[in-house]
Amino acid sequence: MNIYIYTMTKTTMMLFSLALVLIFSCNTSDPLDQPSTQSSPKKEKPESLNNLTEKEKQGMRLLKRRQKATQEALSVKEKNMTSPYKYLTTTDEYPIFTSLMSRSILSKHIHSAGVTVLAPVDKAFDDYPYYKELLLPINKEELDNFIAYHIIDTPLEYKEFSVGDSWTVHAGHSLSLSTKGGVNFNGAHVRSGSVNTDHGMVIGMDDLVYYPKISH
Repeated sequence: MNIYIYTMTKTTMMLFSLALVLIFSCNTSDPLDQPSTQSSPKKEKPESLNNLTEKEKQGMRLLKRRQKATQEALSVKEKNMTSPYKYLTTTDEYPIFTSLMSRSILSKHIHSAGVTVLAPVDKAFDDYPYYKELLLPINKEELDNFIAYHIIDTPLEYKEFSVGDSWTVHAGHSLSLSTKGGVNFNGAHVRSGSVNTDHGMVIGMDDLVYYPKISH
């Protein structure tokens, strides 16, 4: 009888313990199913960086600044101030005129003769949409003539140029200069300021000094 009671008691206790386990397992969710409320640990710097002295850190910052400055310098095309020709071919201010000048026989003269180049901006060619045809072999003479009208065979700063009554261009014609409504040369508006190179000057123009007569 005692054995029976003992056995029953032991069995009851086991069943009770099992029931408790089942109850708690049902009420407790898997921690993997719960969103983490803890923030991700911050990434720490490599141990080698943490051990740097303040002087070494300053050296690294200086090196980074120099590397950045070098990259920026390489991305910017340096302007060549040797001559008007070199300046125009290394600046992006007058791309259309520069492309025409580079194909002209007068490019060497512009480089070495100490001249003033009257360089029209791209917008000046809006009134002359045929400029690309100047590059055709049939229009080579007129291309050279067009460039000649934009050369004065003496180096002139803007102030000196703007006080004259007229100037003779390389094409051989004397063209008048007016100061009414701004400075205008042969009816073309002159931009203020000039670029001084080692062998000549460049003055910007808002209009063409001469409109070529081309063969289509």
